[in-house]
Amino acid sequence: MFSDSRLTKLFDLLVRGEEKGINPIFAPKSESFCRYPRAESILGMPTRQTNQLLEDLARGGQLKKQFYDKIIFCPACNSRDLRFVTICPKCGSGHIMSAKVLEHIPCGTLAAESEFRSGATYICPKCRRELRLLDSDYRMPGVHFKCHACGALTREPIERWRCGNCREELEREEIRELGMYSYQLAEVPAERSRTGGVPRGQIEDFLIHEGYEVQTDVKVAGRSGAVHEIDLLATKTSGTFEHRVVVGFATSDTEIDSEEVIKLYAKAYDVNAQDIVLVAVPRLSEDAVQFANHYRIKVLSTADLDRIPEKLLV
Repeated sequence: MFSDSRLTKLFDLLVRGEEKGINPIFAPKSESFCRYPRAESILGMPTRQTNQLLEDLARGGQLKKQFYDKIIFCPACNSRDLRFVTICPKCGSGHIMSAKVLEHIPCGTLAAESEFRSGATYICPKCRRELRLLDSDYRMPGVHFKCHACGALTREPIERWRCGNCREELEREEIRELGMYSYQLAEVPAERSRTGGVPRGQIEDFLIHEGYEVQTDVKVAGRSGAVHEIDLLATKTSGTFEHRVVVGFATSDTEIDSEEVIKLYAKAYDVNAQDIVLVAVPRLSEDAVQFANHYRIKVLSTADLDRIPEKLLV
């Protein structure tokens, strides 16, 4: 059951469109090399637990996991500052550049085009004969790489990746790859769309409109001396009279059990609230309904989410 108020707040931000998704950043010092800073801030959880919770929510169908980016980084220092380099296979120099080459068919000379060019014509640098007809006098075997250190031509230079941070030279298979994923609210059928999240913002707006001062995720000291975490506390003052409404949020894959009702009542009673509201998505269990009726708790289930004003009027 996901009844934690911070988790409810995360879902609510996604429902209301305040967050387009829960997006990752590359974190070279973390165990998984990936963090979700916004989710960590809202949930108040460290990186490892946040990542695991998001993964669990995706497996459970509450969130949808989507490919976001692929990161390559150095296995020695975890830096992303990698640069692709080519190296001459003959002398090992990195001063090797791609070059268009020609092959003189009669004498077999293979050299860069620049070595054949003489004004507007091609002259073989070895036998000094003019190249006139393509595929008869000469052919173009495609791009090669010319080493400007030793002059060698090659079709296949040695390929490496060089780390700009630690200067390590790596084979392609040595580079570390990381797939990064974002999380969005899972799509649900139209008839169940209202169960995707709790309409916390709508409830806040309604109570403010009714003249209440609203506090969310607030810690309140009760008459017993205990400090309670209240999902939403609404207060309206009229002269010497103060009216308090405590709203709790609970979501589940199936039903909300009676424990949530009892805990909410205990908090509300201790902070001297006159009205108690429990938003239970998708619904309360039969036992929980009986407790809610006994404690005079107003309950908003999935079926009530489009009737918030009439259900909340006090």
